[in-house]
Amino acid sequence: MTDFPWRLRLTHEGHSAIRVEWPGTPIRFDPFAEVSDAEHCVLTWHECERAEGVVAAIRAGVEPTVVATPDLRMWLHGFGAVDDFTLGGKLDKKVLVEAMEYKPIPYATPSEFVRKAAAGLANPLTAARRLRRRVRLPEAAPIIVRLTFPDGGTLLHLNCSLHDDTDAEWLARATQKYAGADWVICGVDYEAHDAVQELVGRFEPKVLLVTDLVNDTRAAIGLPTRILTPLVDALKDKGLDAEAFVEGASYRYE
Repeated sequence: MTDFPWRLRLTHEGHSAIRVEWPGTPIRFDPFAEVSDAEHCVLTWHECERAEGVVAAIRAGVEPTVVATPDLRMWLHGFGAVDDFTLGGKLDKKVLVEAMEYKPIPYATPSEFVRKAAAGLANPLTAARRLRRRVRLPEAAPIIVRLTFPDGGTLLHLNCSLHDDTDAEWLARATQKYAGADWVICGVDYEAHDAVQELVGRFEPKVLLVTDLVNDTRAAIGLPTRILTPLVDALKDKGLDAEAFVEGASYRYE
């Protein structure tokens, strides 16, 4: 792919899946669709749909390169062969991959518990299937990830790390290490819009992609969703170069 025409192209493939194209092997974050051995994969967590494409590929006999925490990689080995990659190394000896674990938003805050209980009553089979899948998942923490490309450009994937329970000490360490990235992908959970508006500026993003990583899954199990436009507008009012990054959207950078 030496003739790739842009410095970077980012495409939202649905659910939590983000495709990163650059003049090298494509990198896919949390792919929902099956992956090939001609792509690299980064799993930011185990939550059901995030590992869907990798698990499908392994079961089909593909041996994808997977960047993930040790616990998650070990769990993946239960489905078949995986080309392991250690965090802190370089993909293809070119793209440096760094990561930091974080505390996720609680599975059910009081208000979210009511919504999830109502969704479970309305869709009992869906709720039961999802519960069975959760029981089989490993005890692995989610991560934020920074990619550093050969030209020095940096992409920071913040996942859904910014929420009301984000630890202040963790935030200080994360911003000290990762602030100032060229491109920042910031996932926004359903109840985290205010927290993202307050906290994301501390990462000093040059370009901020306010990203939907949860709405497809929430809609599939009958939970309400929120649009990102009001949050993006508020972040622009704060002087941030922010754009909404939703399913089907694609951004190219020269």
